[in-house]
Amino acid sequence: MLRPYKKEDIPRIVELEKIHLESSLEESYYVEDMTNPLAKHYVFEIEGQVIGFISSIFDGFSIDILNLVIHQDFQEQGYGTKMLAAFLDEFVPLGVNSVSLEVRASNVKAIHLYEKLGFNKIHVRKEYYNHREDAYVMQKLYDTKKDMANLEAILFSKKCGLKFTSDFKERYCLNYYDLYDYKIKALHELREEDYLYVIANWTNYQLFDGFDISSCALMHVNAYQYHSLSKKQHKVHLNYLEDHLDFTYQVNLEYGEEYAKKYAEFSFDKIKENKIKLFSVLEENKTIGHVQVLEYHHSIFLLGVYVDAAYRNQGIASALIDACISYAKTSKKLEVYLEADAEDTPIQMYERMNFKQIEQIYEMFKEKAGTI
Repeated sequence: MLRPYKKEDIPRIVELEKIHLESSLEESYYVEDMTNPLAKHYVFEIEGQVIGFISSIFDGFSIDILNLVIHQDFQEQGYGTKMLAAFLDEFVPLGVNSVSLEVRASNVKAIHLYEKLGFNKIHVRKEYYNHREDAYVMQKLYDTKKDMANLEAILFSKKCGLKFTSDFKERYCLNYYDLYDYKIKALHELREEDYLYVIANWTNYQLFDGFDISSCALMHVNAYQYHSLSKKQHKVHLNYLEDHLDFTYQVNLEYGEEYAKKYAEFSFDKIKENKIKLFSVLEENKTIGHVQVLEYHHSIFLLGVYVDAAYRNQGIASALIDACISYAKTSKKLEVYLEADAEDTPIQMYERMNFKQIEQIYEMFKEKAGTI
């Protein structure tokens, strides 16, 4: 488990540094950093024992990893991958753009780990380490599309006390980093048929019992290239919460009562905290359609464009998306993303609005509605 470090972890961190790095930032550094808002230091523990740590600085835009260590007794068992993957996930909701680090040119295993999780060599620092050894500077650029698609799931799983990894598979995308726990290639390196083969074989494991595979299209449009289809005007309300809990609960009942209840509460809280924007169309003060909006740098992501079945084909969905596009422009957001079921007719509607499919995302669904 990855968690932020505590004062009582500091002696263990320094011990691990001195064993594996031949030097340490020393206890005083970590004590002082407990009040430094830029310092982001984490330990990785197994059954209560700290076996690794990552120290870093985060300036709100990029992360600089200072030290990363797994105790020698736990190396080559996948713990380094899990620790770094969990660390990278921590920063998705914070809007990180990139993460960088230095590594000894001779540390082939570490370099392989970093490359596996999306790092690339961008520079060589000559004679950077003791004994005049060169350092590679490696950098990972976060993929806005994938990170936005995963953002709500990560936030929701934390709300439920779950990590968005192989322990959490309700109706969300497979965690991009979690794939590496199964020792297969990165998602973007797999052909579609290869990926489907891997997924099909995973479902044979007890871990995935009761799940089926589905897919959806990730679609994109530039806010200024968007084409409106609205003919009939519908007034769109911002952050209308009066019946949001019940409406959202009913929308998600197909995934099970416990999930529907928890997601409705999660969504309600995030809107109240102004972390998600809610656009709604009303009929006699009752919600008949809504869409939620996540903001991410210069982009917005539309979550769950939904219209009550009794009110469809009346231009309500178009009016909701129009309102989101207008919001994007006034907020200086240029890129707009949404997900659509791969075989759903709204894809045709989105295409007429100038949305283009840019990616296919594979998801795991429970075969029968149940609990998280």
